[in-house]
Amino acid sequence: MSADVDYLIGQMRLQTMPEQPFFHVTSAPTAMAHLDEELNRLIPLLEAAQAEAHVGDGAPVIIRYYPTGAPEMYLMEVGIPVKAGTQPAGEAQVTTLPPYRCAALLYWGSLAHIQEPYTALMQAIKDAGLTQGPECREWYYHFEGDTSPNNIIGLHMEIR
Repeated sequence: MSADVDYLIGQMRLQTMPEQPFFHVTSAPTAMAHLDEELNRLIPLLEAAQAEAHVGDGAPVIIRYYPTGAPEMYLMEVGIPVKAGTQPAGEAQVTTLPPYRCAALLYWGSLAHIQEPYTALMQAIKDAGLTQGPECREWYYHFEGDTSPNNIIGLHMEIR
């Protein structure tokens, strides 16, 4: 690998994410092409709810998205993991995410290259003879901004 590459894609691993209480805001049904715009609308709502509830300092942001059942429409939830018993605040709800069997990898880099790790993960799932499920989650473990090569993002795709 060249020393001047500003992103890195880790290898796929299979895992089951445990049940997790999740403090989040939710989009209306949205076309995949407009999820970025919806994310930009939801982040300030999440931040305001976190401040009101006094939760989440330093917690990784989780973006969860999945089909609604209507053609090409998705729901997106943007939130943080919290302790059991955390109460809703502002526009945020608290739900418990069920255990989640997934193929995952880590990505280090800017959002300019985010499609590359998705392509790599989908190919690794196919190469392993697995079937991708409908849900995806992104865990933002460290995020300095859209253009930062220092971001660390976990991509998790449901498998069946």
